[in-house]
Amino acid sequence: MSLPRHALRAPPLTVTLADFPRIIKVAHVSTPLGLSNGTSRFSSTAGTFQILYAAERFETALAEAVVRDRFESRHRRFIGRTTLMSRAVTTLSTTAPMSLFDLRAANAYALGIDTDAARGRAHSPGQEFSEALYAQTAIDGILYDSRLTGGLCVAIYDRAVRNLVASPSVDLIRHVGLIPELQRLDIIVRGP
Repeated sequence: MSLPRHALRAPPLTVTLADFPRIIKVAHVSTPLGLSNGTSRFSSTAGTFQILYAAERFETALAEAVVRDRFESRHRRFIGRTTLMSRAVTTLSTTAPMSLFDLRAANAYALGIDTDAARGRAHSPGQEFSEALYAQTAIDGILYDSRLTGGLCVAIYDRAVRNLVASPSVDLIRHVGLIPELQRLDIIVRGP
């Protein structure tokens, strides 16, 4: 895939992050900036690069990393305690400004990029776009709106992780924002 000329000419935003929540598996608390290959929205299907995600607000991070679409068309909304206990929360901040490609709001449309790359449920358009962006630019990552909450999210490429620091992790089950958000969403925790 080749990026449209409009997209290549669009100046990236210079961004600093302060305490952006990231939800990780408990097994990775010792490496909160760790990367791996995956099948996420902007990941590389060819294994060319690795990427990590964070959100501006805890509620969006929870939606993106844990809740997802699991309650679609369901009247009862239960989540297992073991699911919550298997996750931890850290926050990410930048040590130097990053250059991020802005896919928020109508930018994909305006730049001639498949709008499903930014907000589609299927990941393949976003993966295609991200692989092209990584290969054709030196940009550090992508700013985008969560398709679930509309909240601000970031996807940071492996080449820019050196410009991030992470706070000590907190077990998700103990995070101050968890219970209020589960109550707001009418989600009941089940299990031991």
